[in-house]
Amino acid sequence: MERTQPNARPEAPHHQSRSLARYGRAAASVEAQVRTWLGEIADRLEHNRPDEKLTDVARTAVLQATTMDPVLSRALRIAAPEIDAPISRREYAARLREIAGGSQ
Repeated sequence: MERTQPNARPEAPHHQSRSLARYGRAAASVEAQVRTWLGEIADRLEHNRPDEKLTDVARTAVLQATTMDPVLSRALRIAAPEIDAPISRREYAARLREIAGGSQ
């Protein structure tokens, strides 16, 4: 399609990543934000009813309450392990801290 036509659009570069072009985030900044959130979630789990069991539904609710951003939400869901066996909120917090890279 020539540029002189009324509906013509310039072509986007093929090397540009769609997610980075759309949301403007580098992978390193997404990973850093996810690590920060994992530590914050771990703190909340450990300080609020730490001995209660955490279900996968509760895990999902905590993750959804953390961010509505599509890129960050997906990265957070991937980083936070699914719950496939009974686990206390304190034990899950410890797992999140391990993933986040320290005891914060």
